[in-house]
Amino acid sequence: MRRSVVSVGIMMVVAVACADAAPTTDASQASPPVVVAAVGDIACKSLPSEHARRCRYDAVAELIRSLAPERFLALGDLQYLHGSLDQFTSYYDRFFGNLKPITAPVPGNHELYTLYGEGYYTYFGKTAHGPGGWYAFDLGGWRVLALNSQICKGSVWNPDLGQNTPITANPAVSDGCGPGSAMYEFAKKDLVLHADRPCTLAIMHHPLFGSPPWPAGVFLLQLQPLWELLDQQGVDVMLAGHEHNYQRFAPMDAFGRADPNGIREFIVGTGGSTYGDLPKGAAATNREAGQDTSFGALKLTLRDGGYEWEFLTAQGENPYSDAGSADCA
Repeated sequence: MRRSVVSVGIMMVVAVACADAAPTTDASQASPPVVVAAVGDIACKSLPSEHARRCRYDAVAELIRSLAPERFLALGDLQYLHGSLDQFTSYYDRFFGNLKPITAPVPGNHELYTLYGEGYYTYFGKTAHGPGGWYAFDLGGWRVLALNSQICKGSVWNPDLGQNTPITANPAVSDGCGPGSAMYEFAKKDLVLHADRPCTLAIMHHPLFGSPPWPAGVFLLQLQPLWELLDQQGVDVMLAGHEHNYQRFAPMDAFGRADPNGIREFIVGTGGSTYGDLPKGAAATNREAGQDTSFGALKLTLRDGGYEWEFLTAQGENPYSDAGSADCA
């Protein structure tokens, strides 16, 4: 995790505390590697048995269970079409319900097609951290930030009402995600308070890179200040969904410029709902791998100082493999 100078005073206190501590090379002090699985864009408003090629979220759930991960990072749009409680319990829960105890979810736009995301927040309960939907936690030696990217837009189209409605009934958490907003300030504070963590992972539904046109789209410009904060504060990896495909990018800054000290973005929208074409042209800048013909999930092994990744396809899907490793910058 790279460090910036958002709070010099806090940074100096951490440095002094480290200087006073006796150095150690005892391997027993290291955190054991943690295996996590991640994917978004999952359950249809119908059963897999009703379709020949799409809505194969049952196979993705089985793949995730076979990995026996310590945590499942659910990257939004977990239940189509409106993310109502009835839809969650009728479809998503049928195949992903037994993963609920290890699930760390973030909401997507389809969860917010039900007014205030009521279905999502009711289904996941305290785990969803409503009404804002953002939170943070430790995972092995890593710090994880779970963010609600839909808040960056401030409102969402509600087809039942035929109008845009606020993300949440609480105006304090529907004020975008730029400097001064509730979620931005939460992320800033958490990153400073956990500046001792060498590696940090962030998850949210919408990717900054991969959804053309970027960064010209208004919504993506609203998201960009948050990415810039995460980059300045040393976040190493960003996981997102939204695009119904898999993409891996080289580390970049908030303006899409290659930067070895930037954030590496993975888009994992291959949870079983539909296949989405892989963006081309400008959206492919710095993309190192990608595919749009196979459902599957990303396996991450988080270790002290670095991580390994491997994209795995669900049973019956077209074979595809992308694997590698990297150290935290």
